[in-house]
Amino acid sequence: MKCANCDNKASYEYRVTKNKSLFYCGKDLPKFLEERRKAGLLTITDQFSEDLTSALDALSTTPVEVPTEESKPKKKTPKSEE
Repeated sequence: MKCANCDNKASYEYRVTKNKSLFYCGKDLPKFLEERRKAGLLTITDQFSEDLTSALDALSTTPVEVPTEESKPKKKTPKSEE
């Protein structure tokens, strides 16, 4: 599905009535729908789910072993008296 305002794929569905919906990309989502989006009240499309999965995969890191040095006890330095 395409955004109602541009040629991008829609991420959100705004149900105007039971039988009528408008679709928006994240960039073109009207300001009056921002609060609904933040509250999770807008239906997300399959495109949004795909984008989310792709972003999470890109952000995930594989564990890397970091070599650690043997910790040596630190010598205490005497306080200088003035």
